[in-house]
Amino acid sequence: MSLPKTRLIRKKGDQGFALIEVMFAIIILAVGLLGLAALLAQLTGTTTQSRYLGAEVMLASEKLEDLGQLDYNTYKATSLAAGGSLTAATAGYTDTVQISARNGMINDLNALDTATDMIQFQRRWVVETNTPNNRVQRITVLIIPLTGNAVERNATFQTSSIRPCDTTAGC
Repeated sequence: MSLPKTRLIRKKGDQGFALIEVMFAIIILAVGLLGLAALLAQLTGTTTQSRYLGAEVMLASEKLEDLGQLDYNTYKATSLAAGGSLTAATAGYTDTVQISARNGMINDLNALDTATDMIQFQRRWVVETNTPNNRVQRITVLIIPLTGNAVERNATFQTSSIRPCDTTAGC
């Protein structure tokens, strides 16, 4: 007894994918993956830059807080006296601060390299008296990153604080 041979009849639309369709699908997938790779690269740079900016904000507010607590009469001849510059490092109105690049997380103390583990910033401040009004002292702090690559050093942070000063102190 023999089995009947059946013929497969294909419709014209059931012939599978054409090579051109597969090529278009690969091109669309490649463009999407390239866009995703570019987005991830941008995200990495932005994350690093925001880490630096966060450190700059912290250092500026810390300096403003330190200077704001000083009594004008006691420290008028030092860092609280009118003077300073944001464009150049002026003695008594600038300092350099180092913080950990790893946010305090160290996995291997033996592998710690303090030269590459630290991020350096320069703080400059200006103290202005009678600005914007009489009996007011404005303190402006500028933070400049000294280490890191161009993306990391892209932003500098500047902020001001205004406080009343004693009129008998010559303010």
